[in-house]
Amino acid sequence: MRHKISNVKPLQNMLLFVEFRYGTELIYNAGMLPAENEIFNDLKDPEIFTQVKVDTGGYGISWNDDLDLDGEEIWANGTVVKDALQISPGCSCPTCGQKIRRRSEAQANTSRANLAKRTHKGGRPINPNSKRQQMLAKKALA
Repeated sequence: MRHKISNVKPLQNMLLFVEFRYGTELIYNAGMLPAENEIFNDLKDPEIFTQVKVDTGGYGISWNDDLDLDGEEIWANGTVVKDALQISPGCSCPTCGQKIRRRSEAQANTSRANLAKRTHKGGRPINPNSKRQQMLAKKALA
């Protein structure tokens, strides 16, 4: 699963505060990047480090055309500050306040059982004595 980033903020000591789309918040230590790869040596400059932004699509972050970082790297090596909300049926959405309606496992099993019992594929049941069905039967025999 790809984790999409919704917001990023630079902090002191080369730390990044990263918010992901579904509510998880992480702190990522970007101070280790220059030691791992010399390409990231420019991040030691505070002016460049504070220019961090979310890439189009939310799959990573970048400082300029040469310096970027994948969201999966941040997800794997960041420290979780706040975990995503676990929303259950009957709760209200924290964003819009709308009631969450998800089927329970018992409701899903009942729906599957009812679907297996059906003899037609939705809509009205077919009347084999209707004029249309009799006409189609004649065409099939011809």
